[in-house]
Amino acid sequence: MEIRRFLKIACLILMIPLALTGQEKVRIKKIQFITAAPGGEAAWNAVRKGDKLYARGPAYYRDARIEYLKAYAYNDKNAALNYKIGICYLYADEKKEALKYLQKAFEINNNITRDIHLQLGRAYHMNLDFDNAIKEYRLFKSGLTARMLKKIPYNIDQLIEQCETGKQLVAEPKRVVVQNLGVGINSEYDDFYPVLTAKEDVLFFTSRRPSKYNTKRNPLDQKFSEDIYVSKKTAHDWTPPQLVDKRLTSKRNEAAVAVSPSGDTLYIYRSKGNGNIYYSIKDGSRWSGTHAFRRINTRGSRETSLCFSPDGKMLFFVSDADYKGAVGGKDIYYCQRDEDGDWSKPVNMGPLINTPYNEEGVSMSPDGKTLYFSSKGHPGMGGYDIFYTTRTESGWSKPVNMGYPINTPDDDLFYLPLSSGKLAYVSSNRENTVGGKDIYKIIFLGAAKEFVSLGEASPLAFELYDRPSIKQVPISVLAIDSSLVLMGKILDSETKKGLMAKIQIIDSEKSKVVATMISDSMGNYRTQLPERKAFGVEINTRGYLLYLGVVDLTKEKGDIIQKDFLLQPLAVGAKVVLKNIFFETGKAVLKEESYQQLNNVLAFLKENPTLRLEISGHTDNVGGLAYNLRLSEARAKAVVTYLVENGIDKSRLTYKGYGPHQPVASNKTADGRALNRRVEFKITGM
Repeated sequence: MEIRRFLKIACLILMIPLALTGQEKVRIKKIQFITAAPGGEAAWNAVRKGDKLYARGPAYYRDARIEYLKAYAYNDKNAALNYKIGICYLYADEKKEALKYLQKAFEINNNITRDIHLQLGRAYHMNLDFDNAIKEYRLFKSGLTARMLKKIPYNIDQLIEQCETGKQLVAEPKRVVVQNLGVGINSEYDDFYPVLTAKEDVLFFTSRRPSKYNTKRNPLDQKFSEDIYVSKKTAHDWTPPQLVDKRLTSKRNEAAVAVSPSGDTLYIYRSKGNGNIYYSIKDGSRWSGTHAFRRINTRGSRETSLCFSPDGKMLFFVSDADYKGAVGGKDIYYCQRDEDGDWSKPVNMGPLINTPYNEEGVSMSPDGKTLYFSSKGHPGMGGYDIFYTTRTESGWSKPVNMGYPINTPDDDLFYLPLSSGKLAYVSSNRENTVGGKDIYKIIFLGAAKEFVSLGEASPLAFELYDRPSIKQVPISVLAIDSSLVLMGKILDSETKKGLMAKIQIIDSEKSKVVATMISDSMGNYRTQLPERKAFGVEINTRGYLLYLGVVDLTKEKGDIIQKDFLLQPLAVGAKVVLKNIFFETGKAVLKEESYQQLNNVLAFLKENPTLRLEISGHTDNVGGLAYNLRLSEARAKAVVTYLVENGIDKSRLTYKGYGPHQPVASNKTADGRALNRRVEFKITGM
């Protein structure tokens, strides 16, 4: 829905070096790749392919990045190559990954481009390192004249303000858990704009995944068109998404934006013309063709989002039409329904709600008292942030930022509150994405428990009172729940140097990620955990073997637990045991709780596109040898099949079943046999 506008801005951003220096491109020199060392010719060919894709603009950056990373495996000391890889991350998906490459480019050549400080600022910004982002933005600004500042597409002062806001929001995070809906709903493509029926048992959402009706990529952004998918709630999960109806699928973009309480009228954004709102009525199991929502659509304008009040008497929508009272960009409007069922003329919500920038993604709380929307103009962390405004007797209140981690420095859109008040959905592109934009569930934890004192405090109580969130109340009962903190360092196993890495803490019993964080450049990490139990730990960073382990808090004393993790550099022959891979008993059928682990292997392979792996299955010595060999090979094959079906080239993978022939523990004990029943991967090529 924002394709043209995004590409226009992104292209302008990349023209900054042209405007400042007249430099047409950052050149990677052939002499640094054609050497006597084997692999130089292949690396240079990868550079040439990458450069051709890079020159075509942001739509091709993901493909350019794949080629550049092949060359990077041969020569990681080239400043221009590091810069281009950084740009390919920063202006496509996985923006946080840009930082280490841009840092390295600057370390090698601090004059690599005139815009290096701007790009470093953006990368620090995306990594929540707001102080360094502000420093880089100011360095960039200091090198420009007033005339130059007017020509660049960024408002540097606004970026600095976003960082200042981000510091405040991150310092006081909201008590929520943000959880990816997983591969059951999300895909490696963009998935966004969740819409629920009143019973919250049918989910409509928009996806840019391919289908039999959607086989060609849009030349503007190299993505497939937007289509509407539907999934139904079961006792434990959502059914596999299906295209809602071929009548609602075309070569254009279609996105579900609202549904009637009964679920029989679906409101749709369709990119016909400039883009307007349509609706379709369900008759039995089929949906009708679309009809224009004429009351809100305006010729020559774009209407992109819509919601209704619970009583059906008001609607709110987003439009860039030049209605009376328009503030600028895309604004939020409302209409009221009269006794005859007709809608009034649209009314702008005014400058308290709307800004000169864009607003988007309106939704309303089930009680009809709170309107949620995303904005680029109100004080936020960057991109679109989610805000809410409350209906009062005198009108609508001043919008309030929903806070971190609901909001991030990237675009956070299409917030959808559920009736319980304890859950919501949001669309975003953040650390644990399956691919591109994903749909996330937000779980509200409620107010922090209050700690109270009887007078003489225990050492534990005193320590807790010292924290800013704790408040003393002089009553006669003492109630203390411990708050567990896991902290430590991520280190290179050989040099003991600190590493920046992505860390996920997983509740294996619930197959749920309970914490995701990025260690700093010194390797430091810190997180709070909900209870004292054993958690899975998955750590991933480029150039190192994927770490899969367990931290057992039941064996640790105290509430602050120190744990360092050592990562092995990538090397042929290195092995990793895939923990938390489960099969149906006696079969080679993967259980759903295995997907979290396998998705991390997917991410590892995509981040290291030159690696080749052998997936191996192993058993204990219980049962017949022939049976164990067949079962272990079938299970290894099942893992390979999952990886290939999710985008890994099958030429990079082999599989083999070893049965009981490679034990890692004694088969005389139950614990030893459990360790021997495993799936591993081994690096066979780089």
